[in-house]
Amino acid sequence: MSAQEAAQWLNERIVKLRMVTDKPIWINNWPESLEDADRVLSFRASDRGWFRKLNSFLLGAVENNTGCVLIDLAQLAHETTESFYDYRNEEISNYPISNQATTIISRHLGVQLLPASLVPRLKAIALDLDDTLYHGVLGEEGAEGVTLTEGHHRLQRLLLQLKQSGIMLTLCSRNEEEDVKTLFDARTDFPLKWDDFAAVRANWQTKAENLNRLSQILNIDPSAFLFVDDNPAELVKMAAELPEVRLLRAKRNGEETMLGLCHFPGLYQLQRDDIAVSRTTDIQANQAREKIRQTASDYHSYLDSLNMVITIYENEASHVKRLYDLSHKTNQFNLALRRMTENEANDVMDPSKYVTITVGLSDILSDSGIIGTFVCRLDGEQAHLIETLFSCRALGRDIETVAFAWILEKLMDRGVQRIHVEMSQGPRNAPALDWIKRFVEGSPEQLPLKELYTRVKAACGNHPARVEVNR
Repeated sequence: MSAQEAAQWLNERIVKLRMVTDKPIWINNWPESLEDADRVLSFRASDRGWFRKLNSFLLGAVENNTGCVLIDLAQLAHETTESFYDYRNEEISNYPISNQATTIISRHLGVQLLPASLVPRLKAIALDLDDTLYHGVLGEEGAEGVTLTEGHHRLQRLLLQLKQSGIMLTLCSRNEEEDVKTLFDARTDFPLKWDDFAAVRANWQTKAENLNRLSQILNIDPSAFLFVDDNPAELVKMAAELPEVRLLRAKRNGEETMLGLCHFPGLYQLQRDDIAVSRTTDIQANQAREKIRQTASDYHSYLDSLNMVITIYENEASHVKRLYDLSHKTNQFNLALRRMTENEANDVMDPSKYVTITVGLSDILSDSGIIGTFVCRLDGEQAHLIETLFSCRALGRDIETVAFAWILEKLMDRGVQRIHVEMSQGPRNAPALDWIKRFVEGSPEQLPLKELYTRVKAACGNHPARVEVNR
């Protein structure tokens, strides 16, 4: 076959498979063949050109078919200096991959692709400073005395890229905070800057106490943290006090720490996060909001001072990816714990079968982007609320209640009389369950919609946020 014919054949298999399953479909591409003859043959004169064309067509197939994941063998081939292929293996067993390449592929599947496909991504990294982000001790050697080795430079660059992908970076260090700020102000050679950290806890409290406080500031569970420290004793103490926190021991060589992060389950990202850039800014804004709240005369005055704008989008097809992301990343305010597939997220945008709203939020301090969603499946005069999701960054301002009142009113306009609210109890979604219990007493089966709307609307009171509908 030509490369295009091979890709077309595979695409037909994908389409047929998609007709019988909504589960993710994994497709591997291929490294270019590396023969001794390739030293004297251009890619046009050898098989390398065929592989390049095939991989280009396969990339298009993955992007054009919802729910497909690429196993990027062409990229993994760069992790070995040996040939990815072993033609002795192929002669014996029709398996052309070398032993070393097989190990690399297995590791990629086991610690990157499988965790990324099956469990929510970690949300934050809590970093030690001394002998972790650089070589040396800040308190003894000062800001100019610590050494940024080449390995630590690569580590900081990776951390910066993780931050840009949506992972929040925090500092959890036994140092004076003023000294730490001076360090990042003085060291222009550091890829990481002070503003790259969503929150900082630099003091002489235990690191477990500080990480607990960081989780409160970021409004996420400690289990969503990875704690990185070079001191084994600190890791043991963290494991004893907060056993749900993931742990990674930093090595004196920053490059080893960098490689440890690359292969740590829960950090690999399958798709670009469109609001990743704003996540750290929004958390920093939350800390400013907390200061405003402490000085406000009452809760309503605090909300009013924020000048919030809630934007409602109804069955907005361009938000499918964001809905999928929320379903997989949201743990605390996740009422049904459904964990939608990409296909399911795409299906619920059909206005003939669903009323799906996505909720945007902005105020005087930041634009938080799309922070929540409600998904209702229509069934004649009854509706089923099958998904209720809100980002932890938006909690504490009752945005979810205002949006809930809006969608209930929308359902009444469409002639719905009763509603069934789906909910599941998980290890971290108590905030969502506590919220719905304010309006739902006992079983959520067959609730009169008008009665529920009255309760929710009363809870909104005179909420000062301005609601805009994007049509």
